[in-house]
Amino acid sequence: MRQIIALSGGGFSTGRHEDDDYIVKQINKTGPLNVCFIPTASGDAPGYIENFHQAFKGHLTSHILMRDLSEANLNKQDLIYVGGGSTQFMLSKWRETGFDVQLKEAYDRGIVIAGISAGAMCWFEECFSEGADETWEQYAGLGFLKGTFCPHYQEGKRQLAFDQWSQQIKIEPAFKMTDHEGVHFVNEQVHHKLL
Repeated sequence: MRQIIALSGGGFSTGRHEDDDYIVKQINKTGPLNVCFIPTASGDAPGYIENFHQAFKGHLTSHILMRDLSEANLNKQDLIYVGGGSTQFMLSKWRETGFDVQLKEAYDRGIVIAGISAGAMCWFEECFSEGADETWEQYAGLGFLKGTFCPHYQEGKRQLAFDQWSQQIKIEPAFKMTDHEGVHFVNEQVHHKLL
């Protein structure tokens, strides 16, 4: 069974632990889980990594820094948790190192994947987000899931830009999520909406 849990915001990064509790419950295993954090989108922000380890301290936690992406091994993980930040930067690093291929193999093997914001958007066919100079850009996602995903949809400028773009290119489905909302996919189909 293939699973992706895409969160707009929330989880350990905002202290909303019910999101993380839901994610952990999707893993059919007793005892501590092997949980790996991928902080690439944040530029491997040390505080973000520390927050992850604190939030999952009852489990066997690890993280993969950018310098280690090409050598990483995801085979023993029960959960891969991808953090927020710059989606475009993250995807570029993953493709450059071949880490995107490792993630696809892990997903196909049934390792549960969860992600927040950039870590949620990246799994879809197309991404649309704000660049460094406050312009909005479209770029290819990993394509594990059909359509596109807009996190932080409650933000006025983002909402307007995303709606214009998604209508113009006629992409479907287009998941629009405000903070603390998310979607759980099982075998590429919507299984549950988190509110």
